[in-house]
Amino acid sequence: MNNLRRIVYFSKLMSKRNAISHRSAIPCCNIIVKHYASSFEVKTIPQTPSKKLMTKLLDKVSFLSISKNRLKVTGYLLYESIADNINYPEIFQKLNLPDTFYSWFVITELYIWMVMVRYMAEGEEGRQVRNRIVEALWGDCNHRVKKLGAANPGGVRMQVSELSEQLNAALIAYDEGLQSDDVVLAGALWRRLYQQQTVDPEHLDSLVKYIRRQIKLLDSMTKYELFEERCIKWEPFNI
Repeated sequence: MNNLRRIVYFSKLMSKRNAISHRSAIPCCNIIVKHYASSFEVKTIPQTPSKKLMTKLLDKVSFLSISKNRLKVTGYLLYESIADNINYPEIFQKLNLPDTFYSWFVITELYIWMVMVRYMAEGEEGRQVRNRIVEALWGDCNHRVKKLGAANPGGVRMQVSELSEQLNAALIAYDEGLQSDDVVLAGALWRRLYQQQTVDPEHLDSLVKYIRRQIKLLDSMTKYELFEERCIKWEPFNI
């Protein structure tokens, strides 16, 4: 930011050059160049820079900054739309999952993955949003750990550490299942959600069908809906 202010200040001084004599302007310009050359190489800029060029440069810097911030905000808003709109008690009941921190995490992870699948189809912008969603997830986890850790802080921290190591593997397994048949996707869900324990096959079958429907709905969303409205359409969890 300091360098940007210096550029603006330097540009303003240059724009006043036409209002004074050529003899008095040159020493002033040389002093400025010598003073700031060590910080951002003003010495490579001509003593009579184009005001139009400087304006374009500043506009470009401003645009890139706003764009990056907007993508970050988009990622955090998307995470909130997931964490705030999921009916966890209903899902736990229908899938016969215990009401635990682990169950909360793997269900949140599943919804995040479905959103990531859609955004990653949008190239670099989608990748930036994906990273911010994951960043928001761990921020939320840390907040919840502080609440849960009073009774068993060591146990909760260890569980979070294990979940962080397993996250990428789970996302890869879901990607493989999505691109394969229902059996592969059901196997990934069984290993992650139920930790390879006994499960009703109908629960897995219904969940696989629900995911397929949700992915199809996400695929139908336009880029404007994804990056401007930031409102995800969720299928009712009727399984």
